[in-house]
Amino acid sequence: MSHSIYLLQFIAFVDLFAVGLIIPLVPNHVRQMGANHIYIGLLGSIYAGFQLGSGPLIGSLSDIKGRRNILIVTLLVCSVSYTLLGLTNSIIVILLLRAVLGLFKQTQLLTKALVPDYEKNEQRQSEIYGRMAAISGAGITLGPVIGGHIAEDYPEHGFTFIAVGVGLFFAVNAGLTFLLPKTKNTPKKQKKSTEGNTTLMHIILTSSKQSFVELAKVDWKKYWDIFLFKALVGFAMGVYYSNYGLYLKTQFDLSPKYVGYVISFQGTIGSVSSFFMGFINSFYVNDKDYSLRNFHVFLLSCMSLLGLICSFNVYIYAIWLIPLAISNAVGRLVTLEMVLKRSHGDHRGTLIGASNSVRSLAGVVAPMVSGLIGQYFGVSYVIYASLCSSLIGLVLSYHNRSKRIKVD
Repeated sequence: MSHSIYLLQFIAFVDLFAVGLIIPLVPNHVRQMGANHIYIGLLGSIYAGFQLGSGPLIGSLSDIKGRRNILIVTLLVCSVSYTLLGLTNSIIVILLLRAVLGLFKQTQLLTKALVPDYEKNEQRQSEIYGRMAAISGAGITLGPVIGGHIAEDYPEHGFTFIAVGVGLFFAVNAGLTFLLPKTKNTPKKQKKSTEGNTTLMHIILTSSKQSFVELAKVDWKKYWDIFLFKALVGFAMGVYYSNYGLYLKTQFDLSPKYVGYVISFQGTIGSVSSFFMGFINSFYVNDKDYSLRNFHVFLLSCMSLLGLICSFNVYIYAIWLIPLAISNAVGRLVTLEMVLKRSHGDHRGTLIGASNSVRSLAGVVAPMVSGLIGQYFGVSYVIYASLCSSLIGLVLSYHNRSKRIKVD
């Protein structure tokens, strides 16, 4: 692999490590400031809602202005926002900062979109995405542990220290991104303005207009099945994870410490699965359209969720987490590879952004569905919503697979 790919992988690791340091601490920090559960719920909804709209916009803007350039800008905005998050004492300001982060925190999207710019071999790209997901997974697993220790050791100013540190991490990432070599296809050439109008508002309006034009150029009918499968996987996992800790506590009476061990176990399995994505793909040499892999992802997910429902102790539960983590990790990468294979280089960022928006939409809807089921039926029934979503995906992927076999 080239030096640029290694640098991209390191940037992806630092990005999620920094996020892992602070995100688990935000709800408790806001609660200590006097916020009620409505405000705490809004923290997640506002972020996911703005991510929903900003994914395609940032993606298409990166196709126009250059993925490397836009990544630097988003990292710098995130650096300032996370720093302010630790310095403010206003709940309203924190909610506004979460909205800003929802708009600009598309760093994982942009690092993935940059990979084909530095590695043209599709087989190698698959391996790189798997390793990048594994490395990023390690970051998001380590971050909460270290952040929790700092917050516990410095109860009064721990959150501020962490927020400032996270801001520095994003600033360092911006500097590392600047070291990446410029690519031939970025940015696109723009017509020079005869009036010489280069004000900030003019640039924003022009860029936004170009982004929407870029979105209109995409033949969305080619990608509907990818986005549908992405939505079903995202909803199933979103519902499951929204009540994960509470489910373990209710069903198996686990303490927070042991809940953390179970979460780390599942995260490790997911990271290992992502790392060996190239090896997994070697078993699907003839699956050119990814239909068989999609079917197997949903099949494994359904089996795992049924196993979790029937588990009578935490050890059996942990065993069934292994195939669930594998299916989740592989499913995310398969949909990404499908987008990249069907798309042209000019629309790559746009499509990855749209794919991320589908995941964000699931992130908005899933917690609400989970809360309603938990409120009126009980926490133990929430997992059935995940199973229903996976079953729908299984039926649709089987139908899609059968249809493609007939065509071939």
